[in-house]
Amino acid sequence: MRLTLTTIAAALATCTVASAEPPMKPPLRAEQANGLSRPHDAALSPDRQRLYLTDMANSRIAVLDATSLALLGHIGEGELSYPHDAEFDADGRLLVADTGNGRIAIYRIDGAAGELVGELGGLAAPEGVAVTADGRVVATNTGSGRLSVFRDGRLERTIGAYGSAPLQFVRPHDVDAAADGRLYVVDSGNHRVQVLGPDYALLQSSDPGLGLDEPKYLAIDGDRLWLADENNHRILLLDRRLALRGVIGASRRGRAEHAFHKPEAVAADGERLWIIDTHNDRVLRFEMPQ
Repeated sequence: MRLTLTTIAAALATCTVASAEPPMKPPLRAEQANGLSRPHDAALSPDRQRLYLTDMANSRIAVLDATSLALLGHIGEGELSYPHDAEFDADGRLLVADTGNGRIAIYRIDGAAGELVGELGGLAAPEGVAVTADGRVVATNTGSGRLSVFRDGRLERTIGAYGSAPLQFVRPHDVDAAADGRLYVVDSGNHRVQVLGPDYALLQSSDPGLGLDEPKYLAIDGDRLWLADENNHRILLLDRRLALRGVIGASRRGRAEHAFHKPEAVAADGERLWIIDTHNDRVLRFEMPQ
């Protein structure tokens, strides 16, 4: 593990999409790159003590201390195939988008250990998974351009189709569920985010003026949304209306404190921000300004 400290701080921006956004440079507190290979997304444990990271190219989950980013162990070795996303449900089980096996793998978690206890199958290369407030599981069928909704372990419905019209998707990468029932779908191949209501009707699409290029994973952090804009090598801070409020990173790749190479994901808990810098094979933890 490599630990880096800095005293740089920045305030959140309040400009509109049409105006130039000043770069955000929150203080970097920790970095982990030990043995990771194309890490994708991460789930914070319910007690906020551990980070469960999909170590995609190693086909396993890396368990990290959420503060120091020290490696605590691995889960799923020999069971997972190129996992992309992870999410905890209300019972504390870890749901993993097990992409290569076409399923959502379900693990009972005990610290840095986990036991495979179930699965939701029949999916087409799922890369995203979310759990709604009422306990439904929503998965992205990244290979077919659809969403699958499960209730009590059974497929309840399928949403969308492959294409570029409203409520159609091309390589949907992530889905996140807000407390109010809204679903945020990162429609990577169409370079947009689509927002669905609790009835799965389309409420909004992101403004093309954001200039997204293959956005990947999104994190809901209260009234803030953090979006990894992969091919632009940056992280966007959006409000709930999908208006731009700040940017971390630049439009070119790098490996400095605030420079990334195709970052895929973000995790946040209101005080801390973890950026998964995928093609630099590392995770960074930042302290966020209040």
